[in-house]
Amino acid sequence: MAEKETTFHFKQFDIAQDRCAMKVGTDGVLLGAWAFGWAENPRSAATVRILDIGCGTGLIAIMLAQRFSADGCRQFHIDAVEIDHDAACQAAENAAATPWSAQIAVHPYSLRDFMADAPADALPYDFIVTNPPFYNATLKPEDAGRATARHKDALPLREIMQCAKSRLTADGTLAMIYPTDYDGEVMTEAVLAGLSPMRICNVLTKIGKPAKRRMLEIAHKAIGCETSTLALRDADGQYTAEYRKLTEPFYIRLA
Repeated sequence: MAEKETTFHFKQFDIAQDRCAMKVGTDGVLLGAWAFGWAENPRSAATVRILDIGCGTGLIAIMLAQRFSADGCRQFHIDAVEIDHDAACQAAENAAATPWSAQIAVHPYSLRDFMADAPADALPYDFIVTNPPFYNATLKPEDAGRATARHKDALPLREIMQCAKSRLTADGTLAMIYPTDYDGEVMTEAVLAGLSPMRICNVLTKIGKPAKRRMLEIAHKAIGCETSTLALRDADGQYTAEYRKLTEPFYIRLA
């Protein structure tokens, strides 16, 4: 019983989360499965560099490692940044227990410190991914770790966008998931950073209900924007075929 409460089992890896304020959730799984899906064979001639901002348990970084390793010829490296020390340690342990441990480096820093410590000649990233905190700072939970994980003042949206502006390659992209209520703020900060949308996916918990989440992929110079909708459950409350197909490489089963 204890293991079920602290460890989430996927097909090719496990996520221990007893020392992480924010546990494995649908948002993280969705983003890990959806992000960079357009790039079927990205930059195959060189190492693909990925940055996961606010990695928490390490879930998304590990999901991306599984996806990018599917092509045996593809080289990749993932930097995962997490400000909470306990979560960063557990993310590192989770990554170390996977087949892709050599390709994932977890850094126990804030994004600001991680960027400040980067050498002047640091290579840019091809992809940046983040499931950032988007809860109102006036409603902080009592637990300090959970507050850090859930509230946007711990990871300002502007810092994320500025990181993408300065550290993405010319054709690199940033992917993120957020509540639809924050769409105006997200788009404003993206524009201020000189970034524009190339893919948008509106996520519905159930067919017929309004979208509660939005997945967004933005780039320096996007040419057009592909918009789609993903419903997690159909009118009868069953998981949709689209959601099953998206997450099939990861979930052991969907009840």
